[in-house]
Amino acid sequence: MIKALVIVPYEGLYEMMKEMNQEVDDIQLEIRLGNLYEGVAIAKNAEMDGYHVIISRGGTASMIQEAVSIPVIDIQVSGYDVLRILTLVKGFSSKAAIVGFSNITHGAATICKLLDFDIQTYTITKEVEVKETLTKLKKQGYEVVIGDVVTVQAAKQLGLTGVLITSGKEAILEALEEVRRSYRLFSRLQQDVSLFRSILDCNEQAIIVINREENIVYENERFAKDLHWMELKNSPEVKKVIQETALTGEKQTKTLHINQSFWHITTCPQEEGMILFFEKNHLHQGVEQGRDMNSDAIEFQPFASYTPMTGKSESIQKVLKQINQYSKSSEPVWISGEEGNGKDVAAHSIYVKRETMNEPFITVYCEVVREEQLKELMNDAFFEKYANGVLYFKNIDKLNAYMQKELYQILQSEKDKKLQFLASSGDTIEEKVKSGQFHRELYQLLAPLKIHIPPLRERRHDIEDLVHVFISELHPKYGNGVVGIRQDALEELTNYDWPGNVEQLKKVIEQLFLESHSYYIEKEVVETVFKRLEQQEVNEAFTPVDISGTLEEIEKQVISKVLEEEGLNQSKAAKRLGINRSTLWRKLKD
Repeated sequence: MIKALVIVPYEGLYEMMKEMNQEVDDIQLEIRLGNLYEGVAIAKNAEMDGYHVIISRGGTASMIQEAVSIPVIDIQVSGYDVLRILTLVKGFSSKAAIVGFSNITHGAATICKLLDFDIQTYTITKEVEVKETLTKLKKQGYEVVIGDVVTVQAAKQLGLTGVLITSGKEAILEALEEVRRSYRLFSRLQQDVSLFRSILDCNEQAIIVINREENIVYENERFAKDLHWMELKNSPEVKKVIQETALTGEKQTKTLHINQSFWHITTCPQEEGMILFFEKNHLHQGVEQGRDMNSDAIEFQPFASYTPMTGKSESIQKVLKQINQYSKSSEPVWISGEEGNGKDVAAHSIYVKRETMNEPFITVYCEVVREEQLKELMNDAFFEKYANGVLYFKNIDKLNAYMQKELYQILQSEKDKKLQFLASSGDTIEEKVKSGQFHRELYQLLAPLKIHIPPLRERRHDIEDLVHVFISELHPKYGNGVVGIRQDALEELTNYDWPGNVEQLKKVIEQLFLESHSYYIEKEVVETVFKRLEQQEVNEAFTPVDISGTLEEIEKQVISKVLEEEGLNQSKAAKRLGINRSTLWRKLKD
């Protein structure tokens, strides 16, 4: 029996490999989910665990080949795989390009020519070229990028729509046949993992070795667990330490702020690269951020990855124009609109387009933040540390009157600082200001530039583009064969009023995607999902909270209802209830 470790970079391929595992009897498949460096970390102990071969895909397979001594089989991108994705992207109205290594682009270019698809292909030879290539394409007006996992991730960081070329059964069957051939050739070549790797994996320090191109050639278990190199290498502070080490050829030691914690970083130059040691410093923890900074009320993001705003309607084109215009300024921007219609997307878009991508995007969830949290966050040390960052007040109109006044006084005293502000609210904010429900001076301070995003029911022409974007995002997640939607099914979606706006549309598309059993979403499936949605709305309308019980019983009813409305997502439910996740978990358990 051949024992194979399968490391797949996305969830859809994971599900397909599980199905294939039921169809083979001479290969024992252990399937794990991991992309690039995560995949390498999973693969490191494969030989010790008795695996004869590793199966992976694309860049993940290439990196694993450099880290292990047992055979690594690459699930090749077949012509069928490329054709499926090109058929999916054909429905997009945006300018699209294929970017990847030659194993993707050469076959894709041929298929594009044969089928007369107006999609350009760009071949890269190494991972570091991806961001540069995508940046150039973005300047040329491209909005959709098709490629492997690393290409799609880089595209989303730059504000482009990334479409992953997924693998079909044909490619998997060929890979399994290659496993059989490799096993016959390399079954006697298994070796023990070297002692130094075991020692490093047991070390309390997070350790990585990088080459001259700043790509990881080794990482220990602590680093893989606590840190992520793709995020670290984009940090200006980490870049500076690496550059100083490379220029001087001498060891450097610094204390840096990473992922809301302080870390001692030691860099040791080597002939072919560099060793980096990361050790968490608990002594200074909380000096800058306060004891509640890791709560759900305030979120630090090293960068914002998001789905770009899209649509053909005149109203959304006006919004996109405002985003482009306001991103050239450092003035505060106030974004208003109904719940679920893309205010967060607009905020992230401005952040991505501004020259602040190396600074964190800090979100304050105003509906749950407490007064002491806000004061601890907005101190002199914070304004100095994140002078060029972006602070986003989400649902700022949910702050009570006292906190509105406090926030105004803080911002007024710090108005000469460089920190950039964004704020979002409901679409009735002007009325609240006029009636005195919202602090007039705070609104004037944060709203020199304004964006109003109209509800989806007022821009129905945008639904088609949004549907195609959501399908492209779901394809690599679930891996089924859906590549589009029938016209009559699209008309059903277009005629619906969407009280939950774009967020509701996204959830419905995911449900349609999962329930479809052909290449296209059919009208019948849409009708079935809509009937279920209508019934759910009726049930919610006639299931009020029963207040005849004890306080504890009423509390459990409220928690259950909020959990149900948030799709059983405990983090979102905790935010709405104004409690942390551990408190929610305890109340559910009691």
